[in-house]
Amino acid sequence: MKDEHLNNMMMSRRRLLKVFMASGISTALIRTSPLVSGLLYARDADAQNAGLPNKTVSIYIPGGSISSLWNPTGSGESMQLGVMSAGYEPVKTECNFMVNMSHSNAGHGRMPILLAQNWGSDSYDVTMGNALGPNLPFRYLNLGVHSNGQGQLTKDNRNHLPFQENPFTVFKMVFGSAQGSNSKTPIMNAHMSAANAIKNRLAGYEVQRMNDHLDAISDTQRRLDDLYGGVSCGIAPDNTEFPLTFDTFSQQARLQADIAVAALQCNLTSSVSLAFGNHQAEFRIPELNFQGHYHNAIHGGSNGQPNYPYYTEMRSHLGSLSAYLIQKLKAAGILDSTVVLETSDMGHADKHSANPCSYLIAGGGARINRGVVSNMGSGYNQHDVLHTAAKACGVDLGFGKEIPGIIV
Repeated sequence: MKDEHLNNMMMSRRRLLKVFMASGISTALIRTSPLVSGLLYARDADAQNAGLPNKTVSIYIPGGSISSLWNPTGSGESMQLGVMSAGYEPVKTECNFMVNMSHSNAGHGRMPILLAQNWGSDSYDVTMGNALGPNLPFRYLNLGVHSNGQGQLTKDNRNHLPFQENPFTVFKMVFGSAQGSNSKTPIMNAHMSAANAIKNRLAGYEVQRMNDHLDAISDTQRRLDDLYGGVSCGIAPDNTEFPLTFDTFSQQARLQADIAVAALQCNLTSSVSLAFGNHQAEFRIPELNFQGHYHNAIHGGSNGQPNYPYYTEMRSHLGSLSAYLIQKLKAAGILDSTVVLETSDMGHADKHSANPCSYLIAGGGARINRGVVSNMGSGYNQHDVLHTAAKACGVDLGFGKEIPGIIV
């Protein structure tokens, strides 16, 4: 299977090189601006499009959920969300909520196998990046928010990769000029120069696409500048340390989501993973009522109250961060071509239980049955969520089974 995949990648690269050569755009310009290579890849991908979603986002939220408080009921606009899943309200019609499932390896410390078949295999985000966009500037992006050095999701050829957690650094890495421009040149200036140089070689719809991409990058940079107090990240020195603390956890999460969506929209990658915290849930969200760490909200923070008010509050808020990303994908016009999945490491976190567990798949256009609740039972687990999300994109992971009723 690996040899076949390598052969397909080589054939894809050769075909793409022909597209680049035929474009009349210099390789130097392509190297200077990843936006240009992303646009040219989109030209090739449009010609090869099989009508399936060609992008994916995998979201990790620690701490599972309590089924009696999380499980939605009903369907469509009349769907009623639980108090623990209330954060998904703005996007409930875009989601398939899969409930009462199980987990094959529940508990703390399991992050490296949440998106993988086993401890030694590549993770979902890597496999999907290799399958959907091997020639894009980034095969995958693995973003995080306050993992604090604990746990990794992404595994590539047996290497466990730490999260890219500083949104300023990630922005420069993804959207920065690769070469040929001064290090103090603002990022947008480099891309504007490249864009203007190729506009006369693009079709009308591609010019509009390029303008949309520039707007997405510019908007993200403005948001980063606001967080840093008005100092442009486009002229910040390399390896600058930024004061990213728990006080801005939610803002950082939304910035990472902005970057993820812009990278997908600009065809710089086809696969993104985004993790909120780590397996021990060692972070706090100061704008909420509970001021301690999420871990403490789960274990003892609710003072024995059976409705777990602080665990519920934290989990609902984290769901709203997932919903924010889904909303951004929709606003960018790429939710229908993107399959989003959300997973966790257990069910009821105060019990570290392996069932019942809740997951969701969103987006995917007509390919995914959305706005419904799927009561699947304990015969299905997180591996089957991965398998189903991949199959919706036309990719065979080689493990797991399809969850019935999700793919249309």
